Amino acid sequence: MASFDENGADTAPPDVVSGTAFQRGMAASLEWLEANSARIDRLNVFPVPDGDTGTNMVLTLRSAMKQASELESPTVAEVGRALARGSLLGARGNSGVILSQILRGMSEGLAKFAQCKPAEFARGIEQASRAADESVTNPVEGTILTVARDAAKAAVSNAADTLEDLGTTVVDAARTSVQRTPEQLAVLKEAGVVDAGGQGLLVIYEGLLRNLRGLPPPEVITEDRGVETFFDFAAAHGADEHGYCTEFVILGTDMDPDTVRETMGEYGGSLLVVGDPTLIRVHLHTETPGDVLNAALAYGPLDAVKAENMDMQQAESFAAAATEASTATVAQVPVVATATGAGLTQIFESLGATVVEGGASMNPSAGDILEAVEALEGDWAVVLPNNKNIVMAARQAAEQSGKDVRVIETRTVPAGVAALVGFNPTAPADLNERTMQAAAGDITTLEITQAVRDANINGLEIAQGNYLGLQDDELVITGQDPNDLVKRMLEGLADDEPELVTVYFGSQVASETIEQLSEDLEASFPDLEVEVISGGQELYDYVISVE
Repeated sequence: MASFDENGADTAPPDVVSGTAFQRGMAASLEWLEANSARIDRLNVFPVPDGDTGTNMVLTLRSAMKQASELESPTVAEVGRALARGSLLGARGNSGVILSQILRGMSEGLAKFAQCKPAEFARGIEQASRAADESVTNPVEGTILTVARDAAKAAVSNAADTLEDLGTTVVDAARTSVQRTPEQLAVLKEAGVVDAGGQGLLVIYEGLLRNLRGLPPPEVITEDRGVETFFDFAAAHGADEHGYCTEFVILGTDMDPDTVRETMGEYGGSLLVVGDPTLIRVHLHTETPGDVLNAALAYGPLDAVKAENMDMQQAESFAAAATEASTATVAQVPVVATATGAGLTQIFESLGATVVEGGASMNPSAGDILEAVEALEGDWAVVLPNNKNIVMAARQAAEQSGKDVRVIETRTVPAGVAALVGFNPTAPADLNERTMQAAAGDITTLEITQAVRDANINGLEIAQGNYLGLQDDELVITGQDPNDLVKRMLEGLADDEPELVTVYFGSQVASETIEQLSEDLEASFPDLEVEVISGGQELYDYVISVE
């Protein structure tokens, strides 16, 4: 039995784990996991990027602790059994079921102890890893299983005599293992994250072992995912299909988990079947949850039935990634650019520039530009007018400023974007001026707008309502179909062998017109990479960058 004084205080000697200490340690693990769960969710990409690993591990551990916390003056073995049973009943998701088996294995490893020494507790951690491995039909490296195994190897090989040694050894090994997971599992590296389940187990071991040593949780919580890398991953995998995450408990008598596992294996993947002759928990991913449930009824009544649409969960997770990417804080650079239209403004801001609203028929004043320049940090700045009618105002602002202001005479938005992409925040003003001017000169700009009156320009007869095609701000073609003008102008540039065309479409262009342009360009220029982006500008149907 555990040792207590007359006031009920734990009197176990130093470096001996009592049942009460085990109880408190697991409560600390739950609290620390809850603090980290949202970020662990955001790391979740394997086996399905449904963003719920942290949540599922929390729900599983809560269920485990509900049973364990009801024990009074328990032994280590009694706490272990309560954790195992509670986690099996409350396991949620792939990660939760594996966590329940980690707790079951730990319970088995500690089953003989009223209280235990560090080396004995280490063998419980070893048995936890073994039970987790045995529960998974097709184990994958770079997951929670790998982290559990590495932590267990460190625990038993260290032969720790103190909780200090055991805690340091296990947590350090788990942390190192988590950091290695992207090199072991390609999907993690592609998404720029560590394994979510492995991170969750690290957090649990941190909370438990630090508490046993009398220490609070660490100050640093789980590192967040990289915004841009994860957004690229989401864009590449948005169309992936996964089916339904199906879970339930079978209540029966004299059941055989191996037989149930064989039956369930016919219906899907990510299969986990764990339990005993009277209670079996099943988890699998399937396209036909109804068929799975009907097959399971042959073994006994079902409880805790859940079938969640993973495609919808993935869509929600990826939508959050897109929002995150669009609102991510961008390091400001000492560049002022003029632009009009929500899409074009966002492009310049996403590259770190300060935007002054302005463009065709809405030119900002020198004062507007000067105000933006003066608000920037540092003693020098660059201005991108992005319109021929704004160049003079930009020069006037530069002359009035007390800073060293360089005006790159960009006369179109695509030239301004190219110049801004060429900006180097670590380079001096002189070098940036030369680099940005050269980058702007490498871009050909095509623009499509509509005539507001009859005219004769450059020998071209123009009727009101006709579409005008401009190349680098010079009128070169006119016609009645804006998409046809774009195609003809690109054909005229064929000798230059362009590789990339970016089309910024205006706020008044119908979606079907844009879709038709994309189809026409792909058919007419199969070797040309074409991007179509909402610019939101008002007077120009299309502003096109040709590289």
